[in-house]
Amino acid sequence: MDWLKGKKTYIISALMVVTSLAHLITGDLTLVQFLNGEQMINLFEAFGFTTLRAGIQKNQKDITSEIIKNIHFPHAG
Repeated sequence: MDWLKGKKTYIISALMVVTSLAHLITGDLTLVQFLNGEQMINLFEAFGFTTLRAGIQKNQKDITSEIIKNIHFPHAG
């Protein structure tokens, strides 16, 4: 399950987008109902999760790089 490392949040977000848009595409909701309903909130939450995960991943890489630099060159401030 190592290949899923760092991708689970993106998979969940994609599934949230698909389920949110499925009601609009299948015709269960009109566009006005979609925009005013819970499905639109779910869509924004999915985009929020994706953005949050991308930010955490970038921050982890930056911190890891800084730690490695400090280990190899502790006095190169």
